[in-house]
Amino acid sequence: MLKNDIVRLVKTLSSTEKRYLKLYCKKQSGSRAYLLLFDLIDETPLKNIQQLEEKFLVILPGTSFDTTAKYLLRIITDSLIQLRLDKDNLFQQMQTFMRAKVLLERSLIKEGMKELHKAKKLAENSQNYYMEYLAYRSELNVLSELNFKDVNEDEMIAMQMKARNLLKAQLQIHEHHSLYEVLKYRLMHIGKSMSEQNKKQLNDLLLSELSLVTNKVAHNFESKKLHLLFQSFFFTSIGDYKSALKTFSELNELFELNIDKLGNPPFDYLSSLEGIMDSLRTIGAYDRIDFYLDKINSLLKANYSDQFNLQATKTVAIFNLNLYTCDGRYREALDYVKVIPPDMLKEAIIVDYEKHCELLFHIGLAHFGLGEWEKALKQLNKITLLEKSNLHFPIYKAAKILVILTHYELGNTEYLQYEIRSYKRSANY
Repeated sequence: MLKNDIVRLVKTLSSTEKRYLKLYCKKQSGSRAYLLLFDLIDETPLKNIQQLEEKFLVILPGTSFDTTAKYLLRIITDSLIQLRLDKDNLFQQMQTFMRAKVLLERSLIKEGMKELHKAKKLAENSQNYYMEYLAYRSELNVLSELNFKDVNEDEMIAMQMKARNLLKAQLQIHEHHSLYEVLKYRLMHIGKSMSEQNKKQLNDLLLSELSLVTNKVAHNFESKKLHLLFQSFFFTSIGDYKSALKTFSELNELFELNIDKLGNPPFDYLSSLEGIMDSLRTIGAYDRIDFYLDKINSLLKANYSDQFNLQATKTVAIFNLNLYTCDGRYREALDYVKVIPPDMLKEAIIVDYEKHCELLFHIGLAHFGLGEWEKALKQLNKITLLEKSNLHFPIYKAAKILVILTHYELGNTEYLQYEIRSYKRSANY
């Protein structure tokens, strides 16, 4: 399992992240066995990855593979955190808060309070209520230890009330998340056929959500987003597509109005756009997808991380291919593949395993639709190789089914039986 995890992590690094890792490692002292392991993983094709441990032990006999892999995992995650500190608002808030904590523990009160105020401001700007509360609570603790020097009672009570309201707002966000998760769980497990009891439970959820929205203390970005997500998921699931489309539009508008509160890069917005398009695909509203694809294309910026830009580009490619294949335009789908940057299809630039597999799946599906069975198998086998450690992913199961159909078309009876048994085993995960 550890080997799979470290391979997966290395294979999802962008070229910028790999370069930064090398620079970061130069600051480290001690054995460089972990760098050798990194290079081996980076250079070894996934089809030969089973030989990785053997190669490592041949070069460094007596060195523990697992210990080296654990250390490499830590070094990579540390370097990725450092890389995001300059751009990610949440990382900046946490680092500033930790810096304040260290300074205050050393009795550097003035500098520590300065960092706390900075953390508060960053948290307030991004509506991160919990982090803002922690900063207020820490400040109150310091003032208490100093016997409330330079602060009067009214100022102290005002800070306490502010901290209390922040906790209240965070609790309401938590309650909204909980309602959305319960709704999603119930609709996924109930299916289209609902008993009277099921309908009553859903109505109770709707009433609870409505009550939460109308009684909100703070109508913030997060609560509005959760409300629209709740509504869109509900409308899509019950077949009220007109209301669902209206909610999708409102959700996108909300993100655009609050672009300053999103991360840098805006992964949350990208994820929501993808969710909207996935729902549009589910209800067959393919004509609405292009609008949201344009929104994703507008998010691509040179100052955003390679990981974000590649993920956004792959998302656009996946949905464009899906638009072709769902309409039976398989030749057009393969023509579109020719304009996709070749590097994006290589395993050296995976970035996101599931997205990479989706991309390969739609290419394989296009070949399957044209009766090009061998070419279809070539793409589909790459998916089964990539996702062996994540058999629960829907894309893996879809690929396995298409592999079975392809072997059937080829008349490969022996392979067909093997793939059916393999699929049944994976279905148990």
